[in-house]
Amino acid sequence: MIRQWFGSRVSTLSERFGKSLGRSSLSALIKSNWIEVVYIFGVIVLAAGIVPALADPVPIQYIIYPGTDSQSISETVINSMALLMGFGGLYLSYLSGRQTVKPRLVGFYLGLSLVLIAAAVYIGIYVFVSK
Repeated sequence: MIRQWFGSRVSTLSERFGKSLGRSSLSALIKSNWIEVVYIFGVIVLAAGIVPALADPVPIQYIIYPGTDSQSISETVINSMALLMGFGGLYLSYLSGRQTVKPRLVGFYLGLSLVLIAAAVYIGIYVFVSK
């Protein structure tokens, strides 16, 4: 009896989760356009500086290497997160100006985009000053 009850609850949850995951635009985007997602990820990682970090490794004790001639892997991760935040802010500012967005979300998208862009610029300046 408990086994049947538990099995029915699990199947109900999996059906609901599968339906909500199927309706999600992000999951549909990744399923249908996975090569574009991999391409964008590769461009961001290359722009963040993975090649210099792998070509000239620095000691692991540095999060941000103080010299201008090398870069650490953790600094590459920080740069890529700043790039993603900036691109996300730009995309949200684009969404806030579209006519298809609900009017109550325009202010939210614009405010969130300005916060993301400001945080990305702050992180970039912080890394630049630390070097």
